[in-house]
Amino acid sequence: MAPALAGGEVGHLRREEVNGDRPAESADRGDRADRAGRAGDRADRGPERSERVGGSVWHHPRNGSLPSADKSIPLAVAMQSVSDAGEPDEWVLRCAGAALENPSAGRGEAEAVLTKLSTWLAPPASPQVLSQIASSGIPVAVVRAIRKYRSEPPAAALACVVVVRSSGTAESTSAHIRAGALEEVSGLMDRHPSHGGVQNVCLILMDRLLKDSSTARQAVSSGAVSRVVRAMEATPGREVQYNGLAALRVLADIGRAPRSGLQEVAMRAKAAHSSDAALCNMANDVLALVAPRFKEVLCWHWQSGWCKLGPRCTYAHGPSDMRGA
Repeated sequence: MAPALAGGEVGHLRREEVNGDRPAESADRGDRADRAGRAGDRADRGPERSERVGGSVWHHPRNGSLPSADKSIPLAVAMQSVSDAGEPDEWVLRCAGAALENPSAGRGEAEAVLTKLSTWLAPPASPQVLSQIASSGIPVAVVRAIRKYRSEPPAAALACVVVVRSSGTAESTSAHIRAGALEEVSGLMDRHPSHGGVQNVCLILMDRLLKDSSTARQAVSSGAVSRVVRAMEATPGREVQYNGLAALRVLADIGRAPRSGLQEVAMRAKAAHSSDAALCNMANDVLALVAPRFKEVLCWHWQSGWCKLGPRCTYAHGPSDMRGA
């Protein structure tokens, strides 16, 4: 009978536990287990930090559930979280986006956040960070910052730098394009046509974002070629010339941009920076796309003794000048 009694007691206790009617000793054990489980859950989620802002306490977990909307994060909390962070995580990126989109944030706060993002994304940025950026609200927030500060070149250019550095993967590039980065870059170039710094970072950004034929053709149809040519004509410096040629190469190649005028632009840049091998190679790439049989045939005038075009000639001046030599 003893085994039967023991079995009955065990069965009885199990039924009570299932029904929630546990004896005192069993309940104590269960409560301790529940408390331990909740503590374990908190440990798994990571430490939860609290900060007092405006008389109330704002809780922001590190890896657990995050605020449902960026706008719910107070500006002071967002700025402090971004400032204190040594590296980005999901919460910090949420705070960065919240700070950029907060209507109370001024240019100083925006530049502080953008500078921090730019530092985290300094080459070579890890694929993990780029993926976090792409899946967060940062692309939209940064593109909106370009629009918000389009009348203030330093802040707008800094936002463009963040887009450039965070567009290292197909996922992040697509995120910025969907956020309207190309449209904002076009507007920024139109607004500051003679600002070399703005034009340069916009040219770099254009080259970085134009990775597929559909996007490149859309850029061509929206006037990207004329903007690039205008920038190169307004600023003869090496960086604008090189990055302008890089953008033209993409627009002429996968964007199928009209050839008219591009040959002259490339030849002019090459002649002005004839000692810069990298720039000349970039110009040659553009010329190969827009000039028929560029440097594939020896120049008849050169063979006769003199060519009035000199380095601007699209035909080869000797075997060493042949394309691919």
